[in-house]
Amino acid sequence: MRERLHVNPFGVIAAASATLLCVLVAGAGAVAVIARSVNSWRSLFLMEQAMAFLLPAVKVLIIVGLIASVGLVLRIR
Repeated sequence: MRERLHVNPFGVIAAASATLLCVLVAGAGAVAVIARSVNSWRSLFLMEQAMAFLLPAVKVLIIVGLIASVGLVLRIR
């Protein structure tokens, strides 16, 4: 793993940010499914709060993933 990180750190960063992004989106989806199955105002409010809490992290991961992917492409060229 260390050899791969030294050879191409952009690939590792891009893969890690994409994986974390998938985990966050899956977690948000699970919260939404649970909130809709309970179907009370309290659960819907908590779902909205969870989405508001996760949005900044998702934005950061998208930006980091895009920058790392561009760096990966430029480094391969």
